[in-house]
Amino acid sequence: MLSDDEDIPVVDRASLGRVIAVANGKGGVGKTTLAANVAGLAAADGARVLAVDLNGQGNLGLDLGIRGGQADDDGRALAEAIADGRPLAPVRSVRPELDMCVGGTSVGHLPALLSNRYQFQAERQALMLAVSLQQVAGDYDLVVIDSPPENPPLQQLALAAARWLVVPVRSDRASIHDGLGGIARQFALVRKKVNPGLELLGVALFASGSSSRAIRREVRHDVEEVLGAGAPMFEAVVRHSEAVARQSRSRGLLVHELEQAAAANPAFWKLRTGEASRDQVVTATSASVAEDMAALTREMFGRMAELEGDGQ
Repeated sequence: MLSDDEDIPVVDRASLGRVIAVANGKGGVGKTTLAANVAGLAAADGARVLAVDLNGQGNLGLDLGIRGGQADDDGRALAEAIADGRPLAPVRSVRPELDMCVGGTSVGHLPALLSNRYQFQAERQALMLAVSLQQVAGDYDLVVIDSPPENPPLQQLALAAARWLVVPVRSDRASIHDGLGGIARQFALVRKKVNPGLELLGVALFASGSSSRAIRREVRHDVEEVLGAGAPMFEAVVRHSEAVARQSRSRGLLVHELEQAAAANPAFWKLRTGEASRDQVVTATSASVAEDMAALTREMFGRMAELEGDGQ
């Protein structure tokens, strides 16, 4: 829990104006998928992007294809930089124009490390990612932070460093009330204590059968029960495909990259004759999911530009 501190580090909020935290209090709602693909799409469009994996599971590294490789230090460099207040030292060029701070077990231990080092300085603890990030943020057009579920101290680190919050949700009522309710409490706390400029950019729906208008209306109703009337939701909806999710993560490909790989699928006759394996086939559904993800990303950037233009 954040409390009043005397020794609060100075944070240059202008340098963090293009930092997006992707967060939800519940797991399995599409946080890492959204963070990885938004970062990848922005980089593919020519923006300089930094992706920060503030999760002890390190799944962002799986989605970007570096988990278990030479660049994977299990979050040690990220955790040490935050604890010391030093500049982040990202892995360079995991994709063209895309750098990454790797997560993992060391990041999971970060709350205990910060608590021991900065005892009774809860606000300082919450601001340490912002302190480290502001020293490198000028090198990037966009920073995307993937945060963990059910870990308030790490969520506070992400929210305290961000200008914008994006919350992915599933369509089930329990997921919205539990997950969205949890991150809403952290959002309100961080805004009050250390980051009054933090804004909710929007809630994004990840759901099977997402074309159903009835489901969208029900989700909006449930979201407004938690956040209040007029809570911002994105119109674009990313449909869920288990095949796309599994193939993307197992191959270390983003959804638009998986779509491109589908163009090289072996001919059906090669499968029938055994010249090619079913394991080589990329699901055709990747095209639809890639289109959804691109639409959501465009809407996110459009809304961010609109709000920036309004001076928010």
